[in-house]
Order: sequence, then C-alpha cells, then structure tokens
Amino acid sequence: MCGASSFIQTQRRPVTQQVHAQHLPVIHVPHVQRGCVGAVTLLAVLGGVGAAIAGIVVSYIASSAATAVTPPSLTPPAVATPAGTSAVGDPGKPSTAPSLEEDYFADASRVKARYQAVLGKPIMAKELVIFQYYATLEAQDRKKPDHVDSYKLWANKVERPQAVRLGGEKGALGQILFSLDSVDFAIVPRLLKQALAELKIEEGKVTHVYLERDGSTARREPIWRVFVNGSRDSGFVEFSVTGEKLRTSQ
Repeated sequence: MCGASSFIQTQRRPVTQQVHAQHLPVIHVPHVQRGCVGAVTLLAVLGGVGAAIAGIVVSYIASSAATAVTPPSLTPPAVATPAGTSAVGDPGKPSTAPSLEEDYFADASRVKARYQAVLGKPIMAKELVIFQYYATLEAQDRKKPDHVDSYKLWANKVERPQAVRLGGEKGALGQILFSLDSVDFAIVPRLLKQALAELKIEEGKVTHVYLERDGSTARREPIWRVFVNGSRDSGFVEFSVTGEKLRTSQ
C-alpha cells in the first residue's frame, strides 16, 4: 500500500547479490510449510509487516502448492557460470540448473546467448537494456511481426513475455528493429571503462547500458548508450555499434 518493497527469505529462497545491491529489507521466514497450514503460519510470522506483503506471500505459497513445482534456487554465486554453460529453460518455467548471478558488465555476450537459447535466431530487437546482474529485451514476435514483447533476464532465466504497447511506433518498426546478430557484445566492458574516463563523474558508477536503433536519424545501425551516475552528477556517453564515440551528455 505504501509502495515499499521487501524480500521474503526462506530455506529455498536465499538472499541474492541483487537484493543486497538494492538494499531491500529482508524478511526471514525460518520454515515455510505448503498448503493452507503453511499459509496461516506464514501470516502469523508476517503479522507485523503488513497485510499487503503477507497477502502476496500467501498467494505465492498457494500457487506453489497447486502446481507442485519447486521454485528455482536463487543462491548467490561465488563464481559466475562458466562460459558455454546454459541454465536457461522455456520462458516462465523453472530451471533445473542452479540460478547463479552472472556479471553482464564483465561479459555482455552472455545476455545475447541467454536470449537466443530461449527465443532462437534471429532476434529482431527494439531495445535492449543491460544492468550488471539482469537485462530487459523488447523484441519482435516472429509469429506475429506487428507484435513486440518484453523479456526480463533474471538469475539466468528468461521470464514470461509481457506485451509492449507500440502506439505510434507500430507503423515504423522497420526503422526501429535491428538484429542482435549484428552487434558485438564483447566490446561492452571497454565501453564502460571509456564512459567512466570520459565523464569523470565523482564516485561515478555505470548503472546500465542501452542499445537501440535511433529511428529519428538516418543512422541504420543501433547505438550504445552507457549511463553513469555519481554522488553529485550523472551523464551518458553514446557510441556507434562498433564502439566509436559519438557524443557525451552530462
């Protein structure tokens, strides 16, 4: 009701590095039982947290009991998944492999690999946003070319697609979409370092990397934008798809 977010920690759902990074309050539930008894017990534990959060948790448990599916593990890793290892299943379905958090700033090519393992090739993207431990992709539905869906990559798993409202962009998809096969993701770590050096923002850190095709210009290739935020300022550096600096905004 008040807009606050918390993380519910159980024996099968430990705290991840992303939760620590976002400084979310952690509610620890020592033991969660399935079914109605477990729901009542959990309500008692969370009574002081508020009815809104408790209702969400009860709904989660009831859904788990009905489907008899164990949620994927969210155990934080000591080491990222080795290159070439796939922990991706169908969108929205639990993965049987460990859900280890990968550092996409260190190796952005894993973002492309994760999406292609689920969506196939080629992926015609409207935009891609890469954060350090997760990503979001808006891509064309190959079965319905006038549809674009959003896919979140979280804990190495591509979640169920969400419909994207295109509005006036629906008739201009040809000028907006681009193939992920045309992009070299190996240059991302270099772009991050260059953006930090160009902006020279006090206590600056890269927050996210944006990839899109600018339909308002004659440029046909997609462009990179690296966003940096610091204690006193923020800005971004724009690069061509091959890594050439185009402009700086601060």
